[in-house]
Amino acid sequence: MNKSKDSWMIRSEAILLRIIVICMMILVVSQLLLFKEETRSYLSKVDKMEGEQLNTAMPLYADTPLQIKEEATAIKNYQSMLRKSKVILLHMVKPSENAKVYVVVNGKRTSDFIKGNSKVTVYDGDYLEIDTTELEQPVQFIIKIPEKDLLSPVDGLIVEGSKGILTIGKIKFKNE
Repeated sequence: MNKSKDSWMIRSEAILLRIIVICMMILVVSQLLLFKEETRSYLSKVDKMEGEQLNTAMPLYADTPLQIKEEATAIKNYQSMLRKSKVILLHMVKPSENAKVYVVVNGKRTSDFIKGNSKVTVYDGDYLEIDTTELEQPVQFIIKIPEKDLLSPVDGLIVEGSKGILTIGKIKFKNE
C-alpha cells in the first residue's frame, strides 16, 4: 500500500509540474503576441474599447442652478489668516491723478495707486507685478519693505517703465 501511495504522489506531482510549465508558456506566448498590432485587438480588452463611444446615463440637472453666496463675515478668507504674511509698500515717484496703475499679485489686481502709494499684503511664493498698460509716460516705483525680513524683493528696489507689466518678482521670506 505504501508503494501505491508514493507512486500516486509522484504521478500527481509530475502532472502538476507539467500544468505549471504549460501555463507559464501560455503566459509568455500571450505577452509576446501583444507586441503585434494585429493580435493585440483580439487579446487586449483596452484596445477593443479604444475609440468606442461609452454609453452613459445623461446627468440629471436641477431646476435652478446652484448658487453659492459668500457671506460677509469676520473670517471671510480664513486660509489667508493661517499663512504667514508680510506687508510691502509701493511708492510711485511722480503720481498722476488720472493714471490707472494697479498692483498685481499672482495675476490678480489687488490695489491701485490713487494717492501714489500702495500697501500690499503678500505671502511667501506670491508673484508681484505692477500693471502700467494704461499709462503713457514712464514712471518710477520704489519698493519698501518695512520689516526688512524678505529675501526678495530687496528693500529700496526701483522699477521703471510704462505701457506694460513691470515685474517685481517672486516673494521670498527669510527663514527665521
